[in-house]
Amino acid sequence: MKSKNSAKISLAICILCTVLLAVMICTFPMFIRWMYFSYHDMHNETIYQEQIFHALIPAFYCCVPFAACSLYMLIRILMNILHGNIFTVKNVKYFRWISWCCYAVTLITFGFSVRYMPIFVIGAATGIVGTLLRVVKNLMQSATQMREENDLTI
Repeated sequence: MKSKNSAKISLAICILCTVLLAVMICTFPMFIRWMYFSYHDMHNETIYQEQIFHALIPAFYCCVPFAACSLYMLIRILMNILHGNIFTVKNVKYFRWISWCCYAVTLITFGFSVRYMPIFVIGAATGIVGTLLRVVKNLMQSATQMREENDLTI
């Protein structure tokens, strides 16, 4: 019962993140400009506006398909969990694809970090998350194989 509630909360968070991603797709350039000018006015520092805008905005829009794909697969995994289908080949495939999406974002952000170095941190974080998801995928794959073997022995 407790795990079902946790899965429902996680599903709600994933749906909220999907909505936020849709909002950010429409408002990201305005948001970045607002953040830049808020920081610039507050600290009286000259940051290269063109460098930031020409790195963050294209990097964000290049990463959007991978983020949307990952959110979709997370929602599918959570729906499978709510239906009692936890250790399945589909969930293993979803984890595999989510990890590859993380690695794609890592490569994209590393590429754009040439223009604006702080993006490198995002790339490093998604690389670590991708690796953690590969470990979870391997655990799910082993558990799925064990479940299939147990189903055959009965």
